[in-house]
Amino acid sequence: MDYHVFRKPLKGKSGRQIHRWYYYWLGVDGKQYQKACRKCKTRQEAEDYIRTLPPVAEAGELYVTPLGQGVLIRDIARDMYLPGSVHMSRRKQLGKSIELETMLEARRYVDKIVELWGDLPMAALTVDLVMPYLFNLARSGSWKNRFIEILGELYTEAPWYDCRILKPAFSRFAANSKKADIFTTAELDRLFKPENFPDYQLYLFFLLCLSGGMRLGECRAVRAKQVIADKKVLIIDGFCKQNGDRTIYNKTGSPDNPKFRLVYLPENTLDKLEAWITQKGIAPEGLCFTIDGRPLRSEYAEGVFYRALQSAGIIPPKEPVKRAAYGTGRRKQSKAKPPLPDGRKLVPHSLRYTYVSRMRRELSAADLLPMTGHSTEVMVDYYNRKVLDLALAALPPAALEAADTLFT
Repeated sequence: MDYHVFRKPLKGKSGRQIHRWYYYWLGVDGKQYQKACRKCKTRQEAEDYIRTLPPVAEAGELYVTPLGQGVLIRDIARDMYLPGSVHMSRRKQLGKSIELETMLEARRYVDKIVELWGDLPMAALTVDLVMPYLFNLARSGSWKNRFIEILGELYTEAPWYDCRILKPAFSRFAANSKKADIFTTAELDRLFKPENFPDYQLYLFFLLCLSGGMRLGECRAVRAKQVIADKKVLIIDGFCKQNGDRTIYNKTGSPDNPKFRLVYLPENTLDKLEAWITQKGIAPEGLCFTIDGRPLRSEYAEGVFYRALQSAGIIPPKEPVKRAAYGTGRRKQSKAKPPLPDGRKLVPHSLRYTYVSRMRRELSAADLLPMTGHSTEVMVDYYNRKVLDLALAALPPAALEAADTLFT
């Protein structure tokens, strides 16, 4: 083996002697080099670590290639996703997302990549190095796929450092989260009664989620001016993020490509929504669903939804959990989600799945695209009535009838 591990004595912060695992190798120039085995506490861990390293001969060749393939991973990753960086400027000009929350999330993955392999040359980031790490990691398939996605961004960034390397074919992991299930007609009848919700606003909120096939964030962001009553249409033009900030584009969209869409609303829902806006005196720019002037929090809305399912008898109530032996003896509710019947997954997003499934009975998949938001077509100046008429003309006539049969 090209590398050899050894235990190295060091002086700790307290002044006491400690030991850390290191490895050494002979470079192509004949000199001896050494580095720390990152986060290795035992010889076995150190031995496993050096097995992930590229052969010494390859590493030496990489550092002298004229194409810059010896550039270290940490050098390429240094400014990625950081506000004010050249990398962010390029993303903006290329029309990619520069949302702060998304960038912070992406940067956390970059930091992890640098922590693991930052001192390796970019060309050493091979499939047989990355995949064994992910296989042994106790994380969800979605997390691992996102890790691979951010890893791929390093290869996009590398040419700016004169490092031209073909991205390896990293395999994707199966998503181990179950898709949401849909509601039956009987369950919808039992669920959508005002008494199952803490107030009428929450009842109407979830009724609109179903009636428009909306995501939770989209319904949280609905403003009065999005309701075009004489056309029986709701314009979906943005969503509320976790912190309550409202975007001017839909999910997977951007300010340059907002991905707006229109949906017909059932008359029953439309009448209730119009009456609510009038009764509350909501201004055209005002949000329809708020608490203390702020959009509904997604966590709160989810909790309300689960309790409504319990009230409707669709899922059984949670069993209370006793406090620890030294507590007061009072009982507190478990934070775990309530059990679901027959292994089904009934969550707020189930309303969107239910909408698509029921509309699909009357319409083709192609007809549903502009209403579900899966189309790439962008509607510009959609509040202009002439533009709205053109957009409505693109919807199939059967869509209005299908919307009115949503609850039957």
